[in-house]
Amino acid sequence: SGILVAMAFDLYVAICYPLRHSTTLTNPVVAKIGLAVVLRGIMLILPHPFLARRWPYCRTNIIPNTYCEHIAVVKLACTDISVSSYYSLSVAFLVI
Repeated sequence: SGILVAMAFDLYVAICYPLRHSTTLTNPVVAKIGLAVVLRGIMLILPHPFLARRWPYCRTNIIPNTYCEHIAVVKLACTDISVSSYYSLSVAFLVI
């Protein structure tokens, strides 16, 4: 979603200010936008491993998927996972 916002900003500048597009979106500005997109993604995803590390796991630690998704790891925990569920829900609303 961050990449889509960056693309929308580029399109906005291209449509509303076509003659100033190259002066508005210089290389440093594009780098800052890219860095903001990456940092936003890291900030939203970083708490997931720390939340999953806190819980005890009483079943097998084998995930039935070929990729390690957060909810598959959380389902293996044998304790209350409501904190992770609330955080995932809030991240979903914040991203939208």
